[in-house]
Amino acid sequence: MSRTVFLAGLCALGALSLLALLVSGGSPAAAAAPVLGLALLWAAWRAPLKATLVAFMFLSLIAVALQDNPHEFYWRSPLQGLGALLSDNWSRTFGIPILSFSGSDVLAALLLLRIAMRGGAGGTAFVLWRVLGAFLAGLAGLAIWGAAHGGQLGIAYWQVRQLVYIPVFAFLLAQALDGEGDLRLLGPIVIAAALVKAVLGLYFYLAIARRQGLEISFVTSHADSMLFCLSIVLMLLRWLEQPDAKSLRRFLWIAPVLLAAIWLNNRRIAWVELAVGLALVWQLARWNAAKRAAARAALVCAPLFALYLAAGWYSSAAFFKPVVSIKTIVAPSASARDSSSQSRRIENFNLSQTLRAHPLGIGLGQPYEEIVKGPDISEGFALYRYIPHNSILWMMAAGGPIGFFLLWAPFAVGMFLAVRARRLARSPIERISAIAAVCALVVYLIQAYGDMGTQNWATTWLVAAALAVAGKVAVATETVEEDVCTALA
Repeated sequence: MSRTVFLAGLCALGALSLLALLVSGGSPAAAAAPVLGLALLWAAWRAPLKATLVAFMFLSLIAVALQDNPHEFYWRSPLQGLGALLSDNWSRTFGIPILSFSGSDVLAALLLLRIAMRGGAGGTAFVLWRVLGAFLAGLAGLAIWGAAHGGQLGIAYWQVRQLVYIPVFAFLLAQALDGEGDLRLLGPIVIAAALVKAVLGLYFYLAIARRQGLEISFVTSHADSMLFCLSIVLMLLRWLEQPDAKSLRRFLWIAPVLLAAIWLNNRRIAWVELAVGLALVWQLARWNAAKRAAARAALVCAPLFALYLAAGWYSSAAFFKPVVSIKTIVAPSASARDSSSQSRRIENFNLSQTLRAHPLGIGLGQPYEEIVKGPDISEGFALYRYIPHNSILWMMAAGGPIGFFLLWAPFAVGMFLAVRARRLARSPIERISAIAAVCALVVYLIQAYGDMGTQNWATTWLVAAALAVAGKVAVATETVEEDVCTALA
């Protein structure tokens, strides 16, 4: 690079920083934005693609976004600044209205351009790209359908912002990862991110909330349920498939920390996700000495767990929070007076009635019909009729049968590829990767059904990684596309 070009670039960067400072009304963060942005883009362009994607995914998993109501805003986490850079629109982060995009938008666009110019690893089942393309086409069609019937495109953007990135992140990961060695990277990344989030949550509870006498409902955010549960499932899966002292120690040290975070987060859906994930691992993992040892331990612990359930069934003590969550799930009448359960039932009813009144779907940018008025949450969440908690029923109401088929297809195909790859796997890593992909997809759908799982960056990364891994192991185990087509037919 010549000295003239360097000086010109430096002057342009200084001019941008000055302009940002003036437009934002003197914000230091806005003044630093051009410099930070340029450094970030340069690093993403120059670093190896695999390293860039792994770092991008890890930082996105640990980032604390304002939209998730972190720590109920009683405490500003040190990771909240990272969330402002990656997850939030820069118009709010830096106070410059024209920057209506996030750091994730910029990084994803840059990496797509880089792959287009330099190429990537490839080696992913092509049928996966077909259904993900249909998924994007379905979202575009629903946006057009909704707009034609008076829908608001601005609200449609918020409805599908993270959904659009599922194919994008899946494609980026598939192009960056190559071979069994790369597949080994994703599990530790997810577990490390979960541990970081859990430790911060426990610190908030012990050092902030308890000392100040705060009454809190959760310690991290509702969206972290999938991250915590999937990490526990992955650690158990690793030990069952490749039993050794290292994997057992990791499970025994880290799992209690994550369980404590799940307990303090007080989300019923998390216990469902954990139970289903563990059941899937138990069903799909091969029988060996580790699985037999786990079966014996479960038999020994079963009476103790039954006593714990019996003791806590009618108790409101904090120690029995998991029992209360289980009770409201298996005995819905017990939660009849619970405002959260009541509002979810009303929401589900309204979504079903919206689909009944509009069998072809209402499209995007449209609110569901509120036949029965539930608890008023408009003050805290103005878009509650556009972005309901039950994302699966919302897909049905918004898309009708055709739209729902297009939106559901990637998850169904991803599960098929992973389950078949698990049966044809020729190495432990292929088996672990295939089973992990199945668990991640199922846990994501549970989160989407019960707690707005489609509206979070971490869950988007996790399900995208599951789809990418499913496509990779399908090719590695020679799961051909004819098998998928035959199964779908």
